[in-house]
Amino acid sequence: INKTAVQMLGVKTEQVLGKNYGEAFQSEPLRVVREIIQHVRGRASVEREVKIMLPDQILTVVATAATLRGDEGNILGIMVFLEDITQIQKVQRMEAWREVARRIAHEIKNPLTPIQLSAERLRKRYAKLLEGNGAILDKCTSTIIKQVEELKNLVNECSQFARLPAAELTPNDLNEIVKEALFLFKEGHRGIDFQFQREELPPLELDRDQIKVEEKGEIKISTVYNSSSGIVQLEVADDGCGLAPEVRARVFEPYFSTKKDGTGLGLAIVSAIVADHRGYIRVRPNEPKGTRFIIELPVPDQTDFQEIRRKAAYS
Repeated sequence: INKTAVQMLGVKTEQVLGKNYGEAFQSEPLRVVREIIQHVRGRASVEREVKIMLPDQILTVVATAATLRGDEGNILGIMVFLEDITQIQKVQRMEAWREVARRIAHEIKNPLTPIQLSAERLRKRYAKLLEGNGAILDKCTSTIIKQVEELKNLVNECSQFARLPAAELTPNDLNEIVKEALFLFKEGHRGIDFQFQREELPPLELDRDQIKVEEKGEIKISTVYNSSSGIVQLEVADDGCGLAPEVRARVFEPYFSTKKDGTGLGLAIVSAIVADHRGYIRVRPNEPKGTRFIIELPVPDQTDFQEIRRKAAYS
């Protein structure tokens, strides 16, 4: 088992090396490996799309098992290949949801204004003429107008999600962008203690505008650069009530929300922006309580650093 499979499945190498596959791949999430090995018996190869249930996420994986044979046709072993297509499917679903959002916004937006204007006109013209029923008319038309406003807000969010502009990537300092965003958040959320721990980072190709909670609590922001993998990690952690596992698994889905008045588009938009930056976002529980959002962004080729720094200095 190679390092990538160990990381993907969240297991330790010693759990499987030197053991019979029936024993090594007995429990979740390794059970899918055992099942595809069983399916390949008597065949040259088998390919299956499977779901791997991890504690904090659900992976969609294409599992391929191939039988290895010697020169005389005898079976030498079985190789299993796992290809994680979770992110690919996520992008495809996001594009589909954008199209749905575009159509919803188009179909609903057009009739809203005449509905609102008609209700306002009815209230203005007939409220005083209906004597005892004027209060009823006023209440009903006010309800119509209020609900139309709520629908307009929903349509605006759908439009924002559907028409999210393509990212315009230029060399930028992620730490500076986070500092600017924090300044604005601090002014509007004085009950929250924001802590920003940062490392010196190489310039990243970012869209500055796109990259730009409970009322009380603590939010920790940190940036880390892993030079060996060429990845910059931005982590935002709070000390709130946290998210249930079933919520974490769906939190980036469009229109999924646990809030009564939520549209479920906020984190979907964040996820789309991160994907446009060739990055990855995931959510994890924060110990002892709360939630961590982790964004990983690729650093441009090391050979381009000097040129990127030069452009950043004069941009």
